[in-house]
This record gives sequence, C-alpha cells and structure tokens, in this order.
Amino acid sequence: MERTLDSTVLHIVRTRLTKDYPGQIGICLDALTDEQIWWRPNDRSNSVANLVIHLAGSNRYYLEHVVAGAEDRRDRDAEFAARDRRPKAELQRHWANAVALVDRVLEDFDAARLQETTDRSGKTTTYAQILLHVSHHNAVHVGQIVYVAKQLNPEAIDDIWRKAAK
Repeated sequence: MERTLDSTVLHIVRTRLTKDYPGQIGICLDALTDEQIWWRPNDRSNSVANLVIHLAGSNRYYLEHVVAGAEDRRDRDAEFAARDRRPKAELQRHWANAVALVDRVLEDFDAARLQETTDRSGKTTTYAQILLHVSHHNAVHVGQIVYVAKQLNPEAIDDIWRKAAK
C-alpha cells in the first residue's frame, strides 16, 4: 500500500489511541491499588478512575458516534461525578472495551475520508480534526494519570514510556 499523508496520520492516531496511550494507562493502573485509583487531591480534581472513565466516554463519543455515526449515548457529567469506587479490574475492562471499539472503528475507516466533514459533533469538522483532537485529548489526560500514579507509587512506574513501548 502506498503511504500518503492521510494514511500516515490515520496510522499514527490509531497507534496512539490503541497501543501507546492504553499501554501507559495500563502500567499506571497496574501500579495503583483499588483505593489509589479513586484518590483525588481535593474535591475539584479528578481521580485516575474518573479520567479513565472520561477518556473511555470521550473516545466512544467521538469514534462511535461522530466518526462511525452510531447513536450518541454519552453522559459526560457522570464520567466526572462517578464516586462508586468500582474495583480496578472493572475499570480496566471498561477501558479495554473502549480501546477495542476505537480500534474497530479506525480499522474500518478509509484514510481518504480524513478531509470529509461531519456535523455530528455539533459543528462542522473534518474527520482529521476530530481524530487529532481525540489523540491530543488522550495525551493530556494520560499525562495527568501518569503524574498522579508517580505521586502515589513512584517506584512502580519508573521509565513508563519505555515499558509501554514494549
């Protein structure tokens, strides 16, 4: 297959959303206890669990609804309001399901469509803009998750970037 700018962008976004960021989040979740994933420095900050729930919801919204055209079922406020302290294993399954959905949508997405537009996000936007937004949004929250995980368990995730790349 001939590489184009579109196919390269799609490949990079898919790799980030289905391998790199999930790998980094997985290392952080593995390093934390059930209690630590729900820790927050204050009531106006998010826990690692809330950030993972939020990323799963956001990724589903943008990939399943905006890109793939499925019905919008997201409750964004609930992603941040969750305080149910569900166990880490359940949170990991929830995240893995969202990552698998993203992978399925991007596997079937034709890179030639990146310059096409949709208004399913509430404004007219190209698919390229949507995918880059999702990738950058994940990067910001992965950084927050890593920061909190390193605060709570500094020895467990030394060199996280190299571990996640394996």
